[in-house]
Amino acid sequence: MSAINDTNTNTLPLNTRIALAFLMSLLALVIMLGNAVVILAFVVDKNLRHRSNYFLLNLAISDFFVGVISIPLYIPHTLFKWKLEDNICAFWLIIDYLLCTASVYNIVLISFDRYQSVSNAVSYRTQHTGILKIVALMVGVWVLAFLVHGPVILVSEAWKQGKQDCEPGFLKEWYVLAITLFFEFLAPVLLVAYFNLYIYWSLWKRGHLSRCQSHCGLTPVSSGSWGHSFRCGLFSRTSLSDPKEAAASLHSERPRRKSTLWFSLRTRMSSLTASNKGFLSHSDSLALHQKEHLELLRARKLARSLAILLGVFAICWAPYSLLTITRSVYPTNPFPSTAVYKFAFWLQWFNSCVNPFLYPLCHKRFQKAFLKIFCLKKQSTLSHNRSTSS
Repeated sequence: MSAINDTNTNTLPLNTRIALAFLMSLLALVIMLGNAVVILAFVVDKNLRHRSNYFLLNLAISDFFVGVISIPLYIPHTLFKWKLEDNICAFWLIIDYLLCTASVYNIVLISFDRYQSVSNAVSYRTQHTGILKIVALMVGVWVLAFLVHGPVILVSEAWKQGKQDCEPGFLKEWYVLAITLFFEFLAPVLLVAYFNLYIYWSLWKRGHLSRCQSHCGLTPVSSGSWGHSFRCGLFSRTSLSDPKEAAASLHSERPRRKSTLWFSLRTRMSSLTASNKGFLSHSDSLALHQKEHLELLRARKLARSLAILLGVFAICWAPYSLLTITRSVYPTNPFPSTAVYKFAFWLQWFNSCVNPFLYPLCHKRFQKAFLKIFCLKKQSTLSHNRSTSS
């Protein structure tokens, strides 16, 4: 995001400015390479074309152009007193604010998608979101990001007054800054924090329920036990104590014994069926419990990554936001114009450098895609060398 220029940067020694230009160029290069690899992996590997990965692609695109446009124009203008023309200045301001805000909103969209995958895991996995809806969400991020700063920059004419510095006029109006910083920083932080807290609360509740189910679950009924009960109950020796007495009394009590035998047989078979169903239901409950445990581990991994996301985002954006508000309220205070203010300003661009390592590079699917890309490049290089040597 475009910073306010001051004389401190211009009065630095030439060697210092060259060193800063080298470091910022290195930062831009890392941003471009890291996000370019993410974009290339998404294009090459079709298995990555899932809804959540489309949002990661949108984030990589916004961060990639931070390294292509924002930083390269900032280096000569700020460090080497290169005066930007009005059209170039307006283009740089709009694109820089647009890219940084779009990066923030993409983080919110990714967090919301992970929140849905945990809160509504079943419906999230079963529903198939159309590509048009996904593209609409991606485009909506860019539209909202433009509406935060674009109209204000176009209305403001501070950058049209032929000044040496290229800066938007609203930076000196504290109420405009308060509104833009609310939509750019405070609201996204609150949303991501809410998603994070809800996921942790949901994980705690599911873990507690899983522990209760493991302690209160059904015990399996073995086939030997119900087979033994079948034999001992139906053909008990106490019921036929003497074979001769049984044969003598068989003709006299045949009707009653026949009905009793059929009743006992049906009762035992029904009990066997119930026992068998209990055994099968217990097996199903064990499989369901294992599946629930795997889902819980996956959700905990998402929650950890979401917590890291929130922490990195707050660290990279909170200092500049607070210092910008301080400078607008106290314009005579020299503290925000020091090196601390510049460092806080560069932290926002550093977030675009961290994002490709924080999101896609930590996912196993993206790691497999990266290995595939590098292996293909290695194989093509080896085949080219062999053909050349032959």
